[in-house]
Amino acid sequence: MAYSTLPIAGVDLVDIQTVAEQATNGGTVPTFGPLGAETFASDGLRYVWAVAGAAITANTATCSINASTFVATGSGGTYLAPTTTMASGDYGWFSKASV
Repeated sequence: MAYSTLPIAGVDLVDIQTVAEQATNGGTVPTFGPLGAETFASDGLRYVWAVAGAAITANTATCSINASTFVATGSGGTYLAPTTTMASGDYGWFSKASV
């Protein structure tokens, strides 16, 4: 399992925050943010915090992330989706080679 090597150490780069979890946290606000936050991890990848714009299958290797809204889609990009299938509105860390 990868871990952050920047000052935001301790962030779980594997877990996603589902729409249901957001509801129990007082609404639609994720417990981590802001969208677009980035970190480099021990596995040599760069991770970006984004929200799924539609359902995304686990480990989808062709995700794209809009650079202004940080909404991820499950096709046409170079990011790897989290290891858990995401529903629209779920938040998570998407990885990409950092070089």
